[in-house]
Amino acid sequence: MQRPSEGRMLAALCVASFLAALNFFAPTPFYPEMARDLQTTVPLLGQVMTVMVLISAALGLAIGPLADRYGYRRPLLVGLVAVTATLLGTSLAPSYPVLLGISIAGGLGDALVFALPLAIAGTAFSGEARRRAIGWTTASLSSASIAGAPLLTAIGGLTNWRVALGVAALVGAAASWFVVTTLPPDNQRPDTPLRVRALARAYAPLLQHAPSLRLFGLTALRGAWWIGLLTYLGAFLGTAMGLSTGAVGIVYALTGGAYAAGSIATGRLARLSSPAAIALGSVVGGGLIAVVLTGGAGWAAVPLLVVASVASAICGVGVVALLAAESPAGAGVTMVLNGTILNLGTAGGAVLGGVLISLGGYPALGIGLGLLALASAGLAVWPGARR
Repeated sequence: MQRPSEGRMLAALCVASFLAALNFFAPTPFYPEMARDLQTTVPLLGQVMTVMVLISAALGLAIGPLADRYGYRRPLLVGLVAVTATLLGTSLAPSYPVLLGISIAGGLGDALVFALPLAIAGTAFSGEARRRAIGWTTASLSSASIAGAPLLTAIGGLTNWRVALGVAALVGAAASWFVVTTLPPDNQRPDTPLRVRALARAYAPLLQHAPSLRLFGLTALRGAWWIGLLTYLGAFLGTAMGLSTGAVGIVYALTGGAYAAGSIATGRLARLSSPAAIALGSVVGGGLIAVVLTGGAGWAAVPLLVVASVASAICGVGVVALLAAESPAGAGVTMVLNGTILNLGTAGGAVLGGVLISLGGYPALGIGLGLLALASAGLAVWPGARR
């Protein structure tokens, strides 16, 4: 297979990242309808994501070293198939327990598809091109909101959530075909036997590298405050703000577009990949989320969410760019571990969010997520964080 051009390879990585995000966020605008049809509650639906990310976190610890050893293409393709199966299974789920079981495939898909495109971007490109590739690949995570959510909510408004998610599965199948026909085959042929101990040793350089550990901490906190918001954003917009399903899709598109713009800008401007910029993004993003969810924004809620999306993108791309440049371990180990830690933070945010909503509604959620973002800012500028 002839090696594709850098532009075509980057397009394949962006498509894979799009599916990684669709795996999580395609159902979220439909949570109120799904809760009624499956006879459950919105907080319990949020825990489906928790199960997915916990499974992903556990699998990711083995996937990173294996991908560095054998190559990234084959595991990425397995993950894309798992994502497509998850979307199709969700559309057909007859009950909440079945939906919870389907989350196993979703966890496998996330473990493979979320971080491996970033690992490929970190190894197939170098210098300024690498940072731009990371920015575009990260920006594509928001394309599920820009293009996916409005399309799916429009389909759901005309039909129902099951048809919409079935269409998402078809999109997943087509996107998987594009990636499999674009990425070149893996060329790694290890000449030493695989040992479990070697998989564990792959993480040793990271565990002994204080700057990387600090960046992983930032990843965990951002997963909690940002994806914790996204888990319940559709329900908040529909129930607390009274928006229609179509209007919720438009908000997803606006915030997703803002996230993409922030990701691309951070990929192009090195100064945005600094601890100070990450801290400022955390303060701005968390503060605006708190204002919106506590009801203090009124008509300005949507513009504030747009700004919060840009702030979150600066944090996310900044951390990944610093890891790609400074990590002492392989790209697969580094990026999959970063994705695993993001998933653990996401699981914590989803669980905490469900508890806070049950105890004090969306205002309690806003305060909790805002405090997590403030903690992230403190970690970014803690003495010794600057390089």
